[in-house]
Amino acid sequence: MRTFVFLLIRVEEVESWIRKSVHAFLMMTYESMAYEIKPILDNSKYLHSFAYFHIRLLQGLYDNFLDIDCMEQIKELIDSDYFQDHYHLAVLYDLYGVSIYSMDKKVLKTQIQALHTALSYCNSINSQNLKGLLLYHLILKQKTSSNMNALQYFEECDRSLEKTGAYRRLIHYKLNKANIYSTIGLYPLAENIYKNLENIQSQIEEKRIIIKLYECSSWCSLIQEKYEIALFQAKKAKKAGSKFPDIYITLAYANYKLGNLEEARQAILEFRALFSSSPRIDFIQQFFVLLEKRIENKPLPAPLIERLLNQLPDFRDVELEMILYPFLTSYYQSIEDYKNASMIQACWIQYLQFSQT
Repeated sequence: MRTFVFLLIRVEEVESWIRKSVHAFLMMTYESMAYEIKPILDNSKYLHSFAYFHIRLLQGLYDNFLDIDCMEQIKELIDSDYFQDHYHLAVLYDLYGVSIYSMDKKVLKTQIQALHTALSYCNSINSQNLKGLLLYHLILKQKTSSNMNALQYFEECDRSLEKTGAYRRLIHYKLNKANIYSTIGLYPLAENIYKNLENIQSQIEEKRIIIKLYECSSWCSLIQEKYEIALFQAKKAKKAGSKFPDIYITLAYANYKLGNLEEARQAILEFRALFSSSPRIDFIQQFFVLLEKRIENKPLPAPLIERLLNQLPDFRDVELEMILYPFLTSYYQSIEDYKNASMIQACWIQYLQFSQT
């Protein structure tokens, strides 16, 4: 009897860490929480006990804190049918929905369905803490899949995060909200949020969110052809320590459009010196080859244009379409190739319709 009670205590111990970890997930204090739960996960006494399924759930939370893909492991836990209560099922389906970042439509559909399931379980237990986190995750996934679908969760997410006092998560939510507004062309709403966040930056503890704010607001200005503002914000991001490669698109292209050709060249050279080859870097690099040709008043290589256009769907999160299509349209018009100019304009219109749905 004493052994059985002792084993139940182990379950309670791990369960306590699960609850603390979910709260840390909401409050975005998971870096310190990951450090605290590592010894628990490394202790085999929990794994070889009645706490087996609980320790695996805790492992899933830990993996998410460290951006480790655990989607399959979480699916196994769900399929085991061990957890029957709605709290644990909500946590499991949330982890299943956010375990990996993917642009694959099939994976995204599965993840969004999982998050809807998690939200249904959460609503049945009326947990505001969990609800704010789930709505935030659902907005991020819907943003990747369809920006318009994300809008419906804004008000409820805002309210839930406010109620729980999840200040850090609320700041991240507001920035993502602004980015969605920017993507669907609601620029005044996006700019208002960027401005408000910048005004309270002294109250924001995370340096990275300030950097991200500058990066996002500069892009929002760039795609509106507000090149001086875009350049100003991009320089602030760089000065604040931005390591985001896409910021160099703004630095190069805004300078190009403002006639600062030497500064545009310098931005491209700095980009090449700073970043090693990777699919995303190579994609941006191809655009810079075209931009250099235009700076030098040289013809743009048709095979490179075709290759870049074909790669756009694979790098939707770069949103290069907003720069590339007008850039190519202007080029084709300058050489009186109105057939290709019309073709690019048609692609641009189609993209705008897609990005705003």
